[in-house]
Amino acid sequence: MATALKPEMEARIADLAERLGFAGPDAAERVIMAALDYLDKSTGKWERWYTRAEIDAMVERDRVAYLKEKGYPETDLRPLSQLLQDELYDEFGLPK
Repeated sequence: MATALKPEMEARIADLAERLGFAGPDAAERVIMAALDYLDKSTGKWERWYTRAEIDAMVERDRVAYLKEKGYPETDLRPLSQLLQDELYDEFGLPK
């Protein structure tokens, strides 16, 4: 299947090839292959596993947002699970 590219598309591919460090006569083809590989991997079943650092950052973001919402000082070091436990249950573990 032959494909004719518009000059604007060729310019975008050349720019991307340069930014990605592809050089030589096959640089445009290598950029297109990389893009197709990326698109091929991203279709079908979507799987995205978060890293431990990403999970920790999300938990901390939620904990700080909860502290602000409830008026606790931001220096409170209790984990979000403990904050919620204290809010929802009494000292005997029964719902408030």
